[in-house]
Amino acid sequence: MSVEYHRGEWARPKGHAFIYMRNSLDHNEVWATYVVVLPITVDLSKYVPPFLMNQIGEMDEKDLSAFAFPPAPEQVSGYDAIERMAEMRDDDILFIGTQNPSDVAGALGRVSEAVQSYSEQYAQITGSSTEGGEAPIIEQEEEAEGLAVSDVIYGLMSDSDKLSELSKLIGRLRFAVDGSDDRLITETESEITLVANHLPQSHNIPQLVEAVKSNDSRSAELADVYLQRSYHLVHEDYAKLTAIEGRIKELEGGSVKDE
Repeated sequence: MSVEYHRGEWARPKGHAFIYMRNSLDHNEVWATYVVVLPITVDLSKYVPPFLMNQIGEMDEKDLSAFAFPPAPEQVSGYDAIERMAEMRDDDILFIGTQNPSDVAGALGRVSEAVQSYSEQYAQITGSSTEGGEAPIIEQEEEAEGLAVSDVIYGLMSDSDKLSELSKLIGRLRFAVDGSDDRLITETESEITLVANHLPQSHNIPQLVEAVKSNDSRSAELADVYLQRSYHLVHEDYAKLTAIEGRIKELEGGSVKDE
């Protein structure tokens, strides 16, 4: 997914921006959210008791440093309204393409990718990004502790909350795969595994991860369809589930290796 600057410059992100998309079924409909990159890193664990963490997501300062609200775009009156507000507030405007807004999982994924891309660029420009390389032992221990806490948190979440978390993680995994960031891929897969452990096997999370990591020309759509399937399972929407499973069979049956 590409992110286009319709106001502002890629080389000079302001750290606050409107993210918008157009309805793929009605190009005149505009849906938007707002992203903020915090200039100060926050250790969330200092302020929120562990039993409340499921209300706000992972206990990860990197995730907290940049976020979009609302998580999925809401319909606005039009692009002109976004442009007027952005000029008044001196915001960037990011365009993430077209999407059927009823596909909440797809919209969440697009927003998550855009936030990740925007925050990474902001960190690079401001010099707040960290150098790559192997993590120190202390950092590895902290990551292990974080995973243990996340495992407890996921166990307390509703299935809908788990899927929201999974959508965010899938967006992060896509970003990591596109950027060939092996460390981020490993970390994100570990988190996805934790979420999967708290969902029925029928959600086929391993197949979803495999689709995200695949180079197959149909892999992106297949991953989106798998994610939609999980939402239909949770909401017991069996009519749509049947159609989705049919589409999965079509995509898997027509993989590149069979062409």
